[in-house]
Amino acid sequence: MEDKNYYELLEVPSTASPEEITAAKNALAKKYHPDANLKDGIDTTEQMQAILEAYAVLSDPVKRSDYDRKIAGRKSVMQTFDLHEAENEPEAAEPVFVTYWKASNSLYDIIVESDELIRMKNQAAKLGQLAMQALKHIIILRQSEIPERYWHPDIMNWLLFTWLKNRNYTAAYLVAMYDDYLKKEFKGLEKLRMQNKALHYQRSVKKLLKY
Repeated sequence: MEDKNYYELLEVPSTASPEEITAAKNALAKKYHPDANLKDGIDTTEQMQAILEAYAVLSDPVKRSDYDRKIAGRKSVMQTFDLHEAENEPEAAEPVFVTYWKASNSLYDIIVESDELIRMKNQAAKLGQLAMQALKHIIILRQSEIPERYWHPDIMNWLLFTWLKNRNYTAAYLVAMYDDYLKKEFKGLEKLRMQNKALHYQRSVKKLLKY
């Protein structure tokens, strides 16, 4: 199980709802609980620990969001698209969607750093430098015609994976699909939390550009 990610451990897709994740954990816990297997002389302690570790992350919205972003660039998640190959393709009339995805991740790293500096004093010079670095990524994202409220890496990850299934999807169609996904899969406070996170990020981008 060491080579599997948390979604693979729980045998659920990366788009699984909280209810599906809990149900998967419960089903696997019955199967791998040490007490249920000791009578057969099988030690499933390691498997059970891995299942609980995966569930602890995927059942927590904040931890899951961070984990999704960390695995976004892993080869196991990106098997259907070779980033290195894409970088060496002849320049096309429009950059492939992965260019926008990479720009969003680079911008996110800059925004995380700028948010910390904004809370400090006398950092205007450094923030000005970060604003210039951010601008080149913002220009790329604006070329994508993806509205700013979708620039957060969590959303861009979803858009990228969906685009990989059909590279004829336009940016407008992808964001419409995401809105439909958000509406169907998330309710109440969880949906509001995700929307607020995207809005807060959008505001952070605008705040940095003032420098």
